[in-house]
Amino acid sequence: MKFRYLIAIISILAILSITVYAAQYEYTITTGDDFVSAKYGENLDKVAERLNMKPQDINSYFTKNGLIYLAVSSDSKTQVKISAFSDNFSSEVSDIEYLDDAGLSKFISAISEDSDTPAQVIENADRKYLCVKDTLNDSGGVYTVTQYITIFDGKTFYFAGYNPGEDTSDEVTAMFNSFQLQKPLSETPKLIEQQEKINRQYLLINCGVVFFGAVAIVSIIGIIKAKLKTNEESDENEN
Repeated sequence: MKFRYLIAIISILAILSITVYAAQYEYTITTGDDFVSAKYGENLDKVAERLNMKPQDINSYFTKNGLIYLAVSSDSKTQVKISAFSDNFSSEVSDIEYLDDAGLSKFISAISEDSDTPAQVIENADRKYLCVKDTLNDSGGVYTVTQYITIFDGKTFYFAGYNPGEDTSDEVTAMFNSFQLQKPLSETPKLIEQQEKINRQYLLINCGVVFFGAVAIVSIIGIIKAKLKTNEESDENEN
């Protein structure tokens, strides 16, 4: 029972550790002429007008949802949203490029947990992304949600496209293909330091495994010796 309580506490702490980032990041993206767009901190009047919302409501939406970019088509049916979040996992990993095959597989499993289709690893501008695509049907008709997810600068970035139809639209695909995150000048030494930290953690984990493995072996040997001694004493008593 205590173990269950511990798992519950850890889960709650993991949830509370998630931080929303509504801030400026260096990136490039090309938007079609049919779209109006805005970055966090820019004037949101045109986006608000197209979505039939008040500018203050859009601003609040940016902040609460960690949005750093929003683009809306003329009919408002196609939208692209870019957001950034920080949690324990993204902080430890720092950059998706540092995940080995096992770590990338775990990331894929976590991302695909609530999706009918597993995430696919793709590359864009020399950066790995996990792509998850879902086709949904509601009162507004059939539409597709396509998410491209990466870890960068200690944060998880979501590039989400929404469009009518049963597949990702050409507009969303073109915007994603033009999207590129820019590394800060100080990023390289930071990533080297982060990789050294991860290596130290792996070393401690491996040492722990070796230590507890040795303890287990010693314990097993002790049990075998005790069992043999008991058998010998039993044989002597019978004789």
